[in-house]
Amino acid sequence: MALLTWSVSVDEELASRVREHVGDQELSGFVARAVEHELERELLDGYLRELDDKYGLVPEKLIEHYDALWPS
Repeated sequence: MALLTWSVSVDEELASRVREHVGDQELSGFVARAVEHELERELLDGYLRELDDKYGLVPEKLIEHYDALWPS
């Protein structure tokens, strides 16, 4: 698999938090997983919007019911 090198800019506070979490050695892997995760979330969001369009929105009472069951 070919690798590309990117240059990205992030807020200093975010960079500090990431560095504390993964260190400099694991930064590329961490960023790659974060990008992949965000792409998956966008696909899921699109799919959920398609379901809302096709079947309508989930009733608020049903959302509240399952929110109450989910550990916070």
